[in-house]
Amino acid sequence: MSVPNGPSALQQVVQLREREQERVGAVLAEQERTRQRFVTSISQLGDLMDQAGATGALSPTLAANLGAYKLSVLDLADRHRTALAQHESQMDQTRLALHEAFRRREAVAQLHERRLEEGERALHVAERKRTDDIAQTVWLRGRS
Repeated sequence: MSVPNGPSALQQVVQLREREQERVGAVLAEQERTRQRFVTSISQLGDLMDQAGATGALSPTLAANLGAYKLSVLDLADRHRTALAQHESQMDQTRLALHEAFRRREAVAQLHERRLEEGERALHVAERKRTDDIAQTVWLRGRS
């Protein structure tokens, strides 16, 4: 990527990088909310299993129905765990993208800061030269 030379152009690039970082951060925050919903759902499914009780003292028909219910809940919980694992993998990728966005923003911000400092130094050098020229002119006039 070619980096613009002017301070205002660099400032715009810094702002773009900040927006990119904020966007990726917002995606990660939404992913965290989704992850939390998965965790809550899995916990609630576990509670449903605990509340279902044992099948031993029931009639064969009720025991079969309860067994089927428990298998369905276990299957659903297992699918949620699988989806959660995939989602957490996506979150890891988003975290890496956020880190990369932060690194890019920092690099451009540091370049912008260096360019501003270079500009200030150039102004000071020019001001010092102008002051020296005036002083030399005054000194030469005083010798005449």
